[in-house]
Amino acid sequence: MNSKRSRASLAALSPSALLAAALVLVSCAGGPGSKAAPDPAKAVYSLAPLAREASGARQGVYYSLFVRSFADGDGDGVGDFKGLTARLDYLNDGDDRTTSDLGITGIWLLPIYPSPSYHGYDVSDYYGVNPDYGTMEDFEAFLAAAEERGISVILDMTCNHSAASNPWFLASTDPASPYRDWYRWIDEGESGYNLNQQIWGHRLWNPYNGSYYSGLFYSGMPDFNLSTQAVREEFRKIAKFWMDKGVSGFRFDAAGHIFNAAKLKAGEASQERAVEFWGEYTGYIRSLDGGAYTVGEVWEPTYTRAAYMKGLGSTFHFDLGTKIVDLIREGSGGKNNLANSLEADYASYASENPGYIDAPFLTNHDQNRISGMLKGDPAQLKLAASLYILAEGIPFIYYGEEIGMMGAKPDEQIRTPFLWNLPGKDRFQASWIESKYNKKTVPASAQAKDGDSVLSHYKRLLRVKTAHSALYEGRFKAVSCDNSAIVSWEMESADERAFVLHNVSTETVTVALPAGENMPLVFATYEGTEVNPDGTITLPARGSAVLAQGSAAAAPAAE
Repeated sequence: MNSKRSRASLAALSPSALLAAALVLVSCAGGPGSKAAPDPAKAVYSLAPLAREASGARQGVYYSLFVRSFADGDGDGVGDFKGLTARLDYLNDGDDRTTSDLGITGIWLLPIYPSPSYHGYDVSDYYGVNPDYGTMEDFEAFLAAAEERGISVILDMTCNHSAASNPWFLASTDPASPYRDWYRWIDEGESGYNLNQQIWGHRLWNPYNGSYYSGLFYSGMPDFNLSTQAVREEFRKIAKFWMDKGVSGFRFDAAGHIFNAAKLKAGEASQERAVEFWGEYTGYIRSLDGGAYTVGEVWEPTYTRAAYMKGLGSTFHFDLGTKIVDLIREGSGGKNNLANSLEADYASYASENPGYIDAPFLTNHDQNRISGMLKGDPAQLKLAASLYILAEGIPFIYYGEEIGMMGAKPDEQIRTPFLWNLPGKDRFQASWIESKYNKKTVPASAQAKDGDSVLSHYKRLLRVKTAHSALYEGRFKAVSCDNSAIVSWEMESADERAFVLHNVSTETVTVALPAGENMPLVFATYEGTEVNPDGTITLPARGSAVLAQGSAAAAPAAE
């Protein structure tokens, strides 16, 4: 039975008939040799299978993955494509009837191209793969294995700059080269520029053979000149090259800096030109695949991110993680402050692009890990995860966040190897750098055996997120419970409505449900969460809950 085709008829049933239909569907969902039929009732309080309805690259939950640190397939200490492929079942085994996998639907790979650095953000060849990670054939085998499991893959793309060792840049050092205009070169005394311009503690303009080139991030990352049509055409070719291999989209690094005013001639437009470029580029990408997903790094306030939504379609929700940490530390939601703030952000996005897709996250590869900020406390880490994953859009999990890995600046210590097991106990364990902060972190193998672990909570969250259309494609509305302990909101899609609550305090709380929100409970962090006959709900300390009504809440998908 196709669950999507059955929705229209299910939506017309009464609540009692819906429950009966759910039981019938569960009983026939398994079939010969099945492991366990998805059962929404079992998934309320514990880790249990759920039918995952989110599909395609523009829905679900993404996992931000640093290949160097994930899984080592050849024993040299460096993570690689073969190791990643071997460990895909940890991320998603493609079977909704199991609970051993995390349940992600997409992977964002940090740069995989040849590069002189360990991190790869200075690209020397946009059409190759880093030999530390394997061969192109290894990468293609990974893509095929991901596709088999229903996992979309997006690549990190640096359009702002390349490596100084990139042949294009080396050619551009000759003023007579056709590649000269591919990068931002100026001559001494050229009007409209400040050769002494400082940015982030270093000089922007770098001398070379009597001329100067801009390096916004540092001299080893020379900036492209995206005003040059030949560069734009080259990036189109790059996108098509990787999409022809099966890539489902791109994460654009430094998307807000491609026309940074510091490197432009005085008086030139900055943001407008950037938004125009991204609109043109993402439009081309979607002409290749209408379902492609593009998301940009715009590390700026809400109003700037909103402006970039016009071109990019999706941007990362910078500052949300900080707000969540502050909220948890304070233990009070005020007057539903976080939900009101999110609603205002979404309204800003919609004003620029009604079809926007938000990309919430806690921390990323450039920030201190959240587990350190919350002192590794499991209850607080579970609450933080619930607060952003159950909001609007496509959430991104930074690898290791789901097991509470710790890390702090310098960057290398934020990007240390994923902890599969105790030292020496897993042949896929990468070891290219030692972590200073994870001596006491419980590895994934141990957390997988513990139903109350942070990892088990993430598995449960991702299952409910991807099973309910209200959560994976719905729009957000702040709805208050008039209690400072509670942060709450409503999510609604075309065929389902959900009410999401979080008790951010350290005490169990019973509050009245707002009018119209007394729906069946489909998810709770802890047992003891109860929807009471008098129209109230009881939420344990640091606990979250989801109430939902609609086809997905009524019945699981059947085979």
